Amino acid sequence: MKLYLWLLKFSVFVAAVAAKKDVRRKLTAQLNPGCPENICDDAGNLTNVVHVTSLGASDAIHYIWDLTGKPSALVALCGPDTKLNINWEGFFDGKANTVMFSDAPRYTFGVVLNRLWEYNDEEDVGTFTVTNSSQINAFSLHEFAWERKSFLATEDSVELSVKSRGLHGLPGNFELSLATFATPDHGPMTPHLMHTENSTQIDLVLDTVQTNDSFPQPRFAIEVVLVAMEPKKDNYTVVVKKSLDDEFTPGIFKIVNVASPASVNASSGGYLQYRPVSYTDEDRDVSTSTQTYQSSPATPNNAIKKLNNTVFRSIFGDSVETMLVQSLNVSFGTSGDGFYTKYNYTTWTFVVGYGAPLPDKLSL
Repeated sequence: MKLYLWLLKFSVFVAAVAAKKDVRRKLTAQLNPGCPENICDDAGNLTNVVHVTSLGASDAIHYIWDLTGKPSALVALCGPDTKLNINWEGFFDGKANTVMFSDAPRYTFGVVLNRLWEYNDEEDVGTFTVTNSSQINAFSLHEFAWERKSFLATEDSVELSVKSRGLHGLPGNFELSLATFATPDHGPMTPHLMHTENSTQIDLVLDTVQTNDSFPQPRFAIEVVLVAMEPKKDNYTVVVKKSLDDEFTPGIFKIVNVASPASVNASSGGYLQYRPVSYTDEDRDVSTSTQTYQSSPATPNNAIKKLNNTVFRSIFGDSVETMLVQSLNVSFGTSGDGFYTKYNYTTWTFVVGYGAPLPDKLSL
C-alpha cells in the first residue's frame, strides 16, 4: 500500500511538472524599445516603457507597461511574428497611432490606474462611499513622476520596479512593481497570487504618505479603468470565490475575479484578479493584514477622457470609444483598523491577464 501511494504521488508530481513545461513561453523584453538617445537619455530613468514578447507555439502575448502617463498595463494576443514600433516623439505628445503592431492584435485587454482617492472615513466603514466632496481629494496618477528602481529580464521572468515621491498636496513614497512569468505559478510576493503564463502581476505600495490635516480618519482608494477589445454594450462580471485554503495567503479565503464577457463565456477575454487583502507593513502576514473593498464596474461618460495619456489611446486613438471600457474603485482598510495613519503603509496586489483566471488549488 505504501509503495502504491508513493507511486501515485510521484506520478502526480511528474504530470504537474510536465504540464508546467507544456505551457512555458519564451520571454524577451525591451526597456524603452527603439527610443532615441536624445529623448530617453534626457529623461534618464524617468522614461519607463517596457515591451515584453511572450512567445508560444502558435502565437505571442505582447505586454506593454507604460509609466510615462497614467500607469497602464496592456496584454495583446498576436501572431507569432508580430512586431511593435513606437513613434517616440508623437508618443510623448499624446498622439494616436504612435504605438503600432505590425499585424493587428487578435485581442487586447488591460488596465489603467487613473486616480488615487484620499477620503475621510467619518463613519469608519472602510468602503469608499463618501458623497461629501469636501471629504474627498482626487489625485491623477498622470501627474506622478515614476523613477526606475530596477529592471530585470530573463527568459523566465521580467520585472520592473518604480517609485515616486508623490505630488504637492500628497507627498510620500509610492512604489509600483510589475512582473510577468513564463509559466503558471504562485507569485513570489505575498499574497502569492496565482499567475498564468499570459498575465502581468502588479503591486502598489503607499508608504508614509502625508495625509490631509483636515481628514482625521483618512483612507485611500484607487480608480482602475478596464479596457477590452469587446463590444461596449457588454459589462464586466465580478465573482467573489472562496478559495480552498489559506496556504499561500494566510487568513484570506476569498479571491475576486473581474472578467470580461469573453473571459467568462469562452475563456478568451481578459480579467483582473486579486485577493481582498492589503498589508500595513513591509512584513506581510496575518498580523499586518486588513481588507479591501471594490465598487461595481461602471461605464464612464467619456472613455476617451479616461484613456487620455495612456498606451491605449496611443494604439487605438478615438476607436477606444467602441471598446468595452469601465471603471471601478478599490479601497484599502476596514472598520476598526485605525485608518491609514495608524501604520502609514498600505499595499494592493493584483493580476491582469488574457483568458480565464486560474482557480486556486492546493499545492502538491
